[in-house]
Amino acid sequence: MNQGTNKIGRNESCPCGSGLKYKRCCLDKDQQQGRQAAEGKPASAEAANANVPVTAEGMVKWIRELPWKRTEDQQLAELLVERMHGTEPSIIIRAVWVWHCYADETAPAYAKPEAYCAAIEYLMSEAHGLSTTQKGLAAKYGVSPTTLSKRYRELAAFFGDRAADSITAKIPEVALA
Repeated sequence: MNQGTNKIGRNESCPCGSGLKYKRCCLDKDQQQGRQAAEGKPASAEAANANVPVTAEGMVKWIRELPWKRTEDQQLAELLVERMHGTEPSIIIRAVWVWHCYADETAPAYAKPEAYCAAIEYLMSEAHGLSTTQKGLAAKYGVSPTTLSKRYRELAAFFGDRAADSITAKIPEVALA
């Protein structure tokens, strides 16, 4: 970030912590928010819907507003929200953001989206100290523990290089209504 102007250079690391360059991550979203502010519209759903509880429907709406490169990755995110029902909403939101960053950068090939859903849920449980096992999640998602383990290692390696703690530090705001 340039100190005097607080302007982020296109080729600098994105301040959201994704590890991507700003131009490949949040630049478009920030420009759109700037245009909305100039038109007098709220810059975010959160500004328009302050103090509204996060719901599954709100998360799905937020997922649909994210810029996905592939429809199947968006559908996997929606499945993830559905299958993680009952988990703390902030953890589900982080899980979706982790998938968004990973899918947009790597465009993984997969026949069974449940394998990535299980791996992402396990990654979140590890990051947040939840008591889940690979075997239990594999059964929940109908995948083998070996497949879950492979996908988990892919995700962990990807985010290990990008400081996983900072990737979720600034997640785009969720559409709450």
